[in-house]
This record gives sequence, structure tokens and C-alpha cells, in this order.
Amino acid sequence: MARYEIPKGYTVALVATMPRSGTWRSFYFLEFLDLFLSGRKTFNTRFDLEVYHALRLGKVHIHTICPGFRDACHGEERRKWDALEFYVPGFNYGYGKFIEGNEQVFSPANNGDIRIVYIYRNPMDQCVSYYRHIEHHRQPSTRSYVDLDGTEKTIENLKHYISRVGIDAYIKQYYTFHVMKRSYPDNIAMITYEDMTRDPDGTFRSMAEFLNISLDDEAKEACFQKALNASSAESLRNLETAMGGPLARDQSDRGESHMRGGEIGKWKIALDQDDIDFIGRRLREFGLSIENFVIE
Repeated sequence: MARYEIPKGYTVALVATMPRSGTWRSFYFLEFLDLFLSGRKTFNTRFDLEVYHALRLGKVHIHTICPGFRDACHGEERRKWDALEFYVPGFNYGYGKFIEGNEQVFSPANNGDIRIVYIYRNPMDQCVSYYRHIEHHRQPSTRSYVDLDGTEKTIENLKHYISRVGIDAYIKQYYTFHVMKRSYPDNIAMITYEDMTRDPDGTFRSMAEFLNISLDDEAKEACFQKALNASSAESLRNLETAMGGPLARDQSDRGESHMRGGEIGKWKIALDQDDIDFIGRRLREFGLSIENFVIE
């Protein structure tokens, strides 16, 4: 954080997302809202710590576990969580880049003013979408994992992905926000991908309010509507075309897109009952249930 100056009086925020759960759409919504309000001519295309002067907001936008979780979670609950694995760094890469060493800024246990937005998707659709994403990923390591005996194994198919690494990685990230939300409900807003998809106006308006972003006049409302349109799935696909490749630049096929179908309930076609039952059992081990999520 020492590299950045966030003016006094600005809201400091973390926008954390589950992979394949609206990361780019939420990133570009805030990016374009500040751009339209401020009148600046260029926009950011990579995640960093952004200081948005028109929004009076300093925020990071990343995949990470919830700040403060490791200090707050103990006993059997913590032992079970520790046993889970992120088979690739992507689910938690932002923690080491931004959060570690800055817990005094980002943990609600240390900073009563921090605002944390967590955007997540139901675990069945997330697993389907993430497996599809790694099929053409530029890093072959996303298609393999290290087994308990230390050997590297290739992920053979979606069922193999879910049972060996996928749902565990999902739980390992999601659970941290689930736990911290119980203790710090005013600091953490949990937003579903499904709500963002079905009601982007209401979802992003609620997020703006939580981040202390004022939309109290006609000019600001007009900029809000422009940002909604500019961050829609169709607009972001057009941006990828202009950029010459997918938003994260992580696909081997430049024709791939981060903004694919995005359907809610695609798991019904891709998963069988054994997959659904396995996901349900793993969730229950952590006091969670498929019924906790919007699945269709």
C-alpha cells in the first residue's frame, strides 16, 4: 500500500470475486463509472489498486480469501479448512499481491471502515464454467494437480475436476467470506453472480451505495446508466474484439472470450446426479448446503 496515496476521506475497499463469477463485469462497471464521471480519456485493463477520484474510492479487485479469516478461525473449523487445497494460485493470487502485509488495512477486525464486496456464483455453475475456462488456458498447469502421493495428475474431464480439485478450491475461498460475514456483517457485502446477471441495475446500485458512491443527481445517474451499458456482456465482448483477445489474455486461442454464455443453471446439462451429490456432501462438511445458493 505504500506505493499508493489514497486521499483522506476516500472509501477504502476490496472487491473480491470467485473465478468465473463476474470479475470483469464488476471491474469494468466501476472503471467506467469513474471514467464517465471524471471525464478522463483512458481506462485501466488490468487489476491493480485503483484510486478513483470521481468516486472517492480506493480499491483492489482480485481473487482472494477474506482478509482476517486466518486470525479469526480456529479449532476444528480451521483444521478442516487448512486441509483444503487451491490446486492453482488463481483462486487466491491477490492475497499475496495485495493483502498479505496489509491486513491492518483490509481486515475488518483491524479496520472498522473497510468495505469488502464479495461476488460469487453457485458452486455447480462455477465448476462447469471454470473447467471450460482451463481447457484452453495458456498455462498447462491449470489442467493438472499434484496428488497425495506427490505425483502430477492430468485433469481428465469435468467429473474428475470436480471430485479432485474443483469443489474444494471453491469452498476454500467461499468459506472464508461466509465465516467473516457472520462477525462483520456491516463490512462485508456478499453479492451473487446470479443477481448481477438478472438485475445489473439493482445489483450495481446496491454495490455503489455500499461503497459510499453517491448517485444523487441526474448527471451521476446518467453516468451510472452509461457504465451499466459499457460493462454489459455484449459490450465487453466488443472490447475483447478491439483488444484482439480475451480480457485476461490467458487463453491460448485468441478467439476465446471471457464473456461466454453466462447462463444460470448450465449445471443441469453438464452434471449428473453423482456430481451433484458429491458437491452436496462436501458443502455439508462445512455447514453449507446447495440450498444456500441460487442454482436456477
